Amino acid sequence: MTIPVSLFTFKCNMCFSVGRVRILQLYGLYLCVFVEYSHATTIPRDVPLGAPCEISGGVFGRCQEIQSCLREGGVIQWDGQISVCRSNNANINVCCRHPMKIADELCSAWSSYWRGDNNCGRDNPLIFGGVDASPGEFPHIAILGAQSQPGGQISWQCGGSLVSPDYVLTAAHCVKWDNLIYWITLGEHDLSFTPNEELPRLRGPIPASLYNFEVLQRANVARSPVQQRLRVLQVIRHPGYQEARKYHDLALLRLERSATLTERVLPACLPTHPTEDILGGEGAIAGWGRTGSGLIEITDVLQKATVPVKDLIECQTEIAQRDRIAAAFGLLEDQLCAGGDGADSCRGDSGGPLMKQVPRGGAPCEQTVVGVVSFGLGCGSYGIYARVAAYLDWITGYIAPNVS
Repeated sequence: MTIPVSLFTFKCNMCFSVGRVRILQLYGLYLCVFVEYSHATTIPRDVPLGAPCEISGGVFGRCQEIQSCLREGGVIQWDGQISVCRSNNANINVCCRHPMKIADELCSAWSSYWRGDNNCGRDNPLIFGGVDASPGEFPHIAILGAQSQPGGQISWQCGGSLVSPDYVLTAAHCVKWDNLIYWITLGEHDLSFTPNEELPRLRGPIPASLYNFEVLQRANVARSPVQQRLRVLQVIRHPGYQEARKYHDLALLRLERSATLTERVLPACLPTHPTEDILGGEGAIAGWGRTGSGLIEITDVLQKATVPVKDLIECQTEIAQRDRIAAAFGLLEDQLCAGGDGADSCRGDSGGPLMKQVPRGGAPCEQTVVGVVSFGLGCGSYGIYARVAAYLDWITGYIAPNVS
């Protein structure tokens, strides 16, 4: 049974149009938060405070007082539903998830794989402008291909990032056709060469929140080819994506089988703090896209470069002159702008990552994906990226739907 959210709005006579967090802080009217989710339905559940609970569709959180949940950066909605736990006249408790805490738990686990015996070995300096990457330098990088029919030729056309053994993050416009068969290759470096050797599977922690946790725990594969080609079982485009516009340009690809983690195939971290992608820093980009505006084919060898993160207003000025679709609506806070001065992502790099090596334990190592290549203003100019930190609740709801 579901209860329309409109039934909860009768106490909101003082809510006005103020943001939900300010309402809660100023007035303590907990029920006013539901005005912000007027398209949702609420599900009553008899769950005690602090216990695991299901929000919707197999996505779980813990029962928490609503003001505390929101103040700590939690989210209370999934797939149009809000789960209300056992409550009393003093408090309203909801099923709450904390996407950044989940991302931090995942990153802590992946960090042990990246660093091995306290020896990262991948903190290689990047050169501004674009050069060949070293084999295994970016073990989360994926290349995405499409096939029109089984057994047909695969056209490699976009990039992506492994964010769990079962999911790759890419751009929605890379997988907009439902009649194609999509493939992912992990551990790729040089498209013209296929190594024959195998690598030992790396063993380490498997977070209990992960999708497919039980299967991953039982995996007994000892070795794996350097390159792993996996069919995409499910394409999950962000529900806000519209092909005619350039917002919410994200998709998750669920793999037909879990990737085997080796020194050449490892998940990247997701942002664990909202300021990890702040203006003024630099990010790394990598991909097999064109290396010049006049080139048609993608490059064989994985390329890398560093790019400065730019102010959205500065980028918007350029966009207004060059891109009528994006200019009509402007850049939003869930986008990032980076590049310029000859370093940029290019066609064929779509879906690939904008990365930062965020220090953990005092030293940088594993890469954090802060952006996903969406579109640009011509190779060598500014590139626009979907800002990953703005979509953590959506991403983690699929790749880590459980609670630890």
